[in-house]
Amino acid sequence: MGSNRPRPRPRRPRDAPVATKQPTIASRNNEEEPTVGVPTASTTVHDFPDDVLELVLLRLGSSVSLVRAASACKRWCRVAADAGFLARFRLLRVPLILGLYHNGGSRPVFLPSPTLGIPVSQQSFSLDFLPEVDGTWETVDSRDGLLLLRNMYRTPSRSRRSDPDLAVCEPKTRRCRAIILPDRLSGRKCLGVFLLRGGATGRAGGDLCTSMSNFRVMVVLLREHMLARRRGVPEACVYQATGNRSWRDTNCTWKGRNIDIPSATACFCFAGRAGGSLYWAIKDAGGAALVIDEATAAVSLEALPESIEGWHDGARFFRVVGGEGAAPRAVRLVDRDFRVFSRLKGGGEWVLEKLVRYPGRATIVAAHETCVVVESWKGKRRFFVDLETMAVVERVWMGKRHNYAGPAYPYVLPWPPSLNA
Repeated sequence: MGSNRPRPRPRRPRDAPVATKQPTIASRNNEEEPTVGVPTASTTVHDFPDDVLELVLLRLGSSVSLVRAASACKRWCRVAADAGFLARFRLLRVPLILGLYHNGGSRPVFLPSPTLGIPVSQQSFSLDFLPEVDGTWETVDSRDGLLLLRNMYRTPSRSRRSDPDLAVCEPKTRRCRAIILPDRLSGRKCLGVFLLRGGATGRAGGDLCTSMSNFRVMVVLLREHMLARRRGVPEACVYQATGNRSWRDTNCTWKGRNIDIPSATACFCFAGRAGGSLYWAIKDAGGAALVIDEATAAVSLEALPESIEGWHDGARFFRVVGGEGAAPRAVRLVDRDFRVFSRLKGGGEWVLEKLVRYPGRATIVAAHETCVVVESWKGKRRFFVDLETMAVVERVWMGKRHNYAGPAYPYVLPWPPSLNA
């Protein structure tokens, strides 16, 4: 028989706490309490303000990484393309060397840098788009993604204006501008032809802008002194890419006392560029160098480190390097010693900064503000030496195809990069 008595309720253990509803701010305000377990909206990188995004982009290691980041979205591209940001990025990052251009055959050949860490197509930087000339194109200078080439070994019987004397090209975009030297420079003593930054203001501001429409070419000349026999006077002729694209003579004003230099070009050896100036070592001048300011063409004599009195061996054993606004450095190969000198602030004395023992006899084939390329005596090996860490990266040239002896010219990406916001 069924019982009508109610079933007893299970007894709660004495130590079990009584579940009570904890008051919340929402319940106190008579609002609906949020559901437990439902995630709120998360913060993403797109929620960062522009100034924080700039700080993130400034930490990128190179302009290559900056271009990749700018391609992520329109906002990132807009921030990266800002003129102020590009100027700050350039001050913090030294341009990355993509490779070297070697003179060989009918036109220079590009060889990628082993220190880059990313694959670079050799064919992408070929100079097969250069105009055909009665001669041979040879690289004489490089800067900010541009190359300056000179038409060498021309046939004198050809018409004077049938072929260009110079060419400035941008391998990345395969654009080229042919330049003809003025007739008044024919037969003059020449110390070199150099590619300079343009004078027009660009997106990155002032002298940081270099492009196919904004560059200068300087021809440094040497003439006899009118009153002193066997004494020389430097002169300059500058081509401006903007405006009417014409050549103009520039007076090389003297800095300090009168400069006493020889009149024979054989007494000079181009030693490099640093801090916006061009350097020539002078034979039998007591360790002095001829220095010409790229912006004003002002001339001065500066002392070189005393321990490199053998600089007259040529650019194969001595180079001057340094970026814009940075103190110049002197790199010297003495026997097997790789020496790096730095100059104290204010144009003071030179001091020995670093010393590395090289495994064998070698020569310098290329120099940049970040590294120096050293070639073994027989041209079988090349070493990229980082001037900051003195780390050495070896590249072995395999076969005759990659064995280009002699000087080379570093190539970096154009600046500022092409960013369309």
